[in-house]
Amino acid sequence: MGRSLVIKILYVLIFIVVPLGMYASPVSFTGDWRYRKLSKEDGGKEWSFYEGYFLSFFRDITEKMNITGSVRYTKDRREERTFQQITPSFSFNINNDIFRFSLSGSSNRRLDSRGPDYITDAWDAILASNWSNKWPALRFTYGRSFSHDDQHPHLVDTRNTHRGAELSHTVKSFRFYYNYRDSKGENKVEDSTSWSYSHFAKFDFSKGFFNNILFLSASQQVFYTKAETRTEVEDGGVALIRVAVAKALFGVDSTPEEGTINSTPALIDGDRFVSAGVEIGATDDVNIGLEVDYRELNALYLYTVNDVSDSIAGRFRWELYKSHDGINWDLAFSSLTFSYNHALKRFEIKIPRISAKYVKLYVASNPGTDIYVTELEAYNEVRSEGSEVTTTSKYTSYRTDFNMRWRPLSDISVYYSFFGAHSVPEPGPDSTDLSYSASISWTPSRYFNPVFSISEARDKTEGEPEDLGRSYSLSIASSPLDTLDVSFGLMRSERYEGGKKESRSDSYSLYISALLFPDLSASLDLTRNTSKNYREGDTAKSFSGRLSTTARLTPKFTLDATYYYSKSEAEDSTTTRRFDLTASWRASDVLFLRTTHNWNWKEGSNTYSSTYTMGLSPTPKVQLNVQYAYNKDQDETVKTYSSFVSWAISRYISLKSNYSCQERGGEKSWYLSIQLTARF
Repeated sequence: MGRSLVIKILYVLIFIVVPLGMYASPVSFTGDWRYRKLSKEDGGKEWSFYEGYFLSFFRDITEKMNITGSVRYTKDRREERTFQQITPSFSFNINNDIFRFSLSGSSNRRLDSRGPDYITDAWDAILASNWSNKWPALRFTYGRSFSHDDQHPHLVDTRNTHRGAELSHTVKSFRFYYNYRDSKGENKVEDSTSWSYSHFAKFDFSKGFFNNILFLSASQQVFYTKAETRTEVEDGGVALIRVAVAKALFGVDSTPEEGTINSTPALIDGDRFVSAGVEIGATDDVNIGLEVDYRELNALYLYTVNDVSDSIAGRFRWELYKSHDGINWDLAFSSLTFSYNHALKRFEIKIPRISAKYVKLYVASNPGTDIYVTELEAYNEVRSEGSEVTTTSKYTSYRTDFNMRWRPLSDISVYYSFFGAHSVPEPGPDSTDLSYSASISWTPSRYFNPVFSISEARDKTEGEPEDLGRSYSLSIASSPLDTLDVSFGLMRSERYEGGKKESRSDSYSLYISALLFPDLSASLDLTRNTSKNYREGDTAKSFSGRLSTTARLTPKFTLDATYYYSKSEAEDSTTTRRFDLTASWRASDVLFLRTTHNWNWKEGSNTYSSTYTMGLSPTPKVQLNVQYAYNKDQDETVKTYSSFVSWAISRYISLKSNYSCQERGGEKSWYLSIQLTARF
């Protein structure tokens, strides 16, 4: 089914069938209008006006058949740019005692006053069994999607087809699941066609024995996938092959040689226009990377929300790091060659061909101007000796899980778990992960409840030294009084690489919680840590403590106080103290008052901050919040005034407004937001 036919059918359904379906059917409409204005410290101003409309309906054609539809339109106007989106969608559904069927379609038009317009059309069909559970359950899917822009020649022009099948069945304590999926993608801009298919099978068992005194569960799964890409090029030309990625990473860390960074799915969600919440132009020490599973690559494309001028782009300096575990990183290349593509709004960073489990870019230098990222893509540029370049990859993995829970006596419990996985990527090195954990707990009385645990994890990647982590822990809990709880714990962790001991750490903790009086409670939390790095010969120690109290002076007035203390001893010793005080008064159902104060003492840096908040609800439909915030350190003083108003004008219309004003170093900035929403 071609793209034009999909569009025609979809718009016929939306603009002809939908009005008929709306007759005597549940219909909802939502309108949303938002105005924002921002005054900056440098005297500049920014404004935006957003309007959004959403219409949806649902109708039962028969007892077993229904249709749903919706149209969403948004318009976001800013000082120099306007974005618009319109998205109609429609779904036809059948649900009876034998099967479930759904046919759905959607079309998205994204209009940009200063850039290309993008169109995406898609339709999907799902057929699934709905019969008795004693028979195997089946599910089949098929769908197509089309994306292109309005440029000539196109910058984006893709077509994708996918289909799949599932089978699952449960017999007593056994469950079997199988999934098959294949897809075909055509990229008309890059003259490439990709095929992929995958098989996934899983077998589960779980059962309790002897009245659940012994409970066992186990599972075995196998996954296989194969992908192939063919790209047409001129003889001796270069093919740009998209590299599949498993995970995107982002974090701010001034030591790029070590440490993990957070998973950030928005960087690889396929949306090159909406910010992923990653800022690289004014934030120092940005780390942004990908898990590529040893696939070869020699180019990284970093998309930005707005176009970046050559003068600003040229002030970036990039470094590339690689890692086999996502923790320890090696500098692979520095001062990378790059350019900025204004048509596609992306940094095109060239690197020598590399193969690693993880790769990441470190922003060694930036221009000091806000630049937000939307997407990160990896590519492999391959030069061809003929008119076509073909790349193939395979991946096979096996996983085994086993869990046991045993209660030989009413006050003794034993737990054991095992996990094993073996991965065979082509290309790439094989890897094996093994881990187990065991624990035993004894609860003879309220006064003495010990738990002992041990765990070990091994990670072996072909061509790399084996990583081994092992830990032991003992915790003891006690409740000698109805108003007193005490717990103590200690843990030792060890890490080995290639059979050599790399590090060791010990932790000791004590926690006490007590109800001193009916309206006065307190808790004490103490932790002591010591660690040693055998490779570097370094030793580090730290101690932290927290004392908290909560006093309900009257039924409506509460006072909370917390004192923190921490000290670390390594190459540089630091001591930090902090005191927090919070008072809350619920004067009535109409008035609420709260104030917070924070004193922070750190070597060479003392700070104080406070907030005063008033909440007022004169009627059930009106809410008003007013806040004053004060922050002071050795360098500057910042004062912030803010307010929030919410008014439910009627059951259909509501109004919300935010206002804030900030004074910093003799300069003022303010922000105003007004939102009107109508729902019918």
